[in-house]
Amino acid sequence: MKLETDCQVIFFTSSSGHCTFDCDYCIINPIAKHQPSLTFEDLKFLIDSFGVKAFFSFSGVGDFFVSYSRSQRLLSRLLEENVEIALDTNGAVLQDFPDLTQAQLEKIRYINLTMHYHQIKRKNLLQRWPEHARIFIDNRREQIYPDYILSPALRDEWPEALAYYAEQVFKPTGKPLLLVRDINQVFDPQAEARIAQLQRDFADILQPEAHQENFAAGFADRPQVLCPAGKGYFRVWNDGRIQGCPNLVDVPELLDCGNAKERRLEIRPQPFLCNSPRYCDCNVIDALGKMQLPKPPGFFQRLFNPG
Repeated sequence: MKLETDCQVIFFTSSSGHCTFDCDYCIINPIAKHQPSLTFEDLKFLIDSFGVKAFFSFSGVGDFFVSYSRSQRLLSRLLEENVEIALDTNGAVLQDFPDLTQAQLEKIRYINLTMHYHQIKRKNLLQRWPEHARIFIDNRREQIYPDYILSPALRDEWPEALAYYAEQVFKPTGKPLLLVRDINQVFDPQAEARIAQLQRDFADILQPEAHQENFAAGFADRPQVLCPAGKGYFRVWNDGRIQGCPNLVDVPELLDCGNAKERRLEIRPQPFLCNSPRYCDCNVIDALGKMQLPKPPGFFQRLFNPG
């Protein structure tokens, strides 16, 4: 998905250090519980450090809404700034989302709403979760993307989960659901057959195909890119740490770019020439139209000496 933006700096931000759910398939191990969270002042420091329009992609360690009270108005206050945002949320809580003005809502470019049905049942949220889902859809319909993670360990629950979504969310809203394969598991022939059956039985409420994350696929024809990591793209963690890229462990200048809680930020003067674009961060940067191809050898010599 392309989310072209005129924002000049991107912060991939894990703002919350807590998640109320305990999904076995969570890619965060151990699951974040009662860790530090970023404050509005921490986020404001990031915005003010550049003084330009900023894009915040909130995802990662905990759930965005969980670590804040409605009275803190974290989302409302952030959307009063010169920003655009994207959100990942499990929908367990809404905080101040229902209070947003139309102008604030229009700054939300994307909301990934995941239905963790097993946890919804365990946490007694069977009534509350669809109410929240409908509020999200009613307020930002075209920017809401509901999904459900297919974990083989829960395969016996898959039909029940989809029937629940069909009745509680799709019926009143008409918003289809995307099936997402658990990237940490192997799907045997029986699981594949069950997925195919789900696609047939629930064709009216589902996106056409089950999705499987493959961040490297989008860069198959681009083995080398000019990345804004450390210059116009940063990973910001719930404890304040700022990194240009968390994946290139052999590039020290990208692993430590500062700390928001310490009000410290070091910005690289040039984009980074990367030979391994295949991670989640790469996909975010590319989706926002900020990943570039390196210039061919001799480009600048030919530019300034055309003869």
